[in-house]
Amino acid sequence: MTGTGAKDTVPVNKQLDLYLHNKYSGSALGSKTLKVWDPSITAFKESSLSTGSDGTVNTANSYPSGTQLYVYYESSNDKQWFSFVVPEMNEKDAEASTYNTVPLESFAIGTYSTDSLALTNGTTWADASTYNTSASTTTPTWKYTLSNTGADNTGIISSYDPSYGMRFDVVVYMTFSGTGYESVLIYGDFDYDFTLGSTHYVAMVIDPYELTKHKVGWKYESDGATDVSYWMDLSGIASGDSVTWQTYVYAYSDPAWCMNHGGDYGYEKVELAEHTVTIAP
Repeated sequence: MTGTGAKDTVPVNKQLDLYLHNKYSGSALGSKTLKVWDPSITAFKESSLSTGSDGTVNTANSYPSGTQLYVYYESSNDKQWFSFVVPEMNEKDAEASTYNTVPLESFAIGTYSTDSLALTNGTTWADASTYNTSASTTTPTWKYTLSNTGADNTGIISSYDPSYGMRFDVVVYMTFSGTGYESVLIYGDFDYDFTLGSTHYVAMVIDPYELTKHKVGWKYESDGATDVSYWMDLSGIASGDSVTWQTYVYAYSDPAWCMNHGGDYGYEKVELAEHTVTIAP
């Protein structure tokens, strides 16, 4: 008998054996709580599944093959949604096993306590510093850098939250407010550019793998550092202007949500970094 899946698989209706583990180190994530979201009822069907030391936990309910499910994992600042269709099983495994195994690849968040903002000539602007257009160029090109200074095989994974209909991405936001903020023109590969009230926003979704220190043997597949380059036209800054330019990096954020919810960066947001510079003539 062969089902609709791969060769020699059959549809089943069994409890799930969820296996939560670190995607990069391979280690099991024990003593973690998982919640099963059922989109057919738009609610959590199970909300207190605790993994054992081997990273596994069995669901209380049975779920037939072909069912779309979501699982939510949160442990302090580690937050992730998993989306999967309950798989079929190998015929022999289906006969021998009580459970249908579903692996869940997750992560441990990195450490993002150090960022930097520099001009292309190498001059850096510290947090809470002032950029004077009269003393520097009015068309500066910048590079903002953020690095994971935590342990190897820590980082972030993006996902999608079906309960609120928003992304859990890593996003660089820049906001401009204060006197003369409209005169700051910024150019770069930003995904969003919008104004709410008296604040101008630009936002860029970045690849979370770039902020992951993924080490295999002696080699880093990813060193955990990312940078964003862009340039500004500040020629419109006039006497008396004072613009507050803030750069934020948030995990579990969605620029579309921010734009449509009055500048809210997300109900589960975690700030990774913040950098403020005053722009004045």
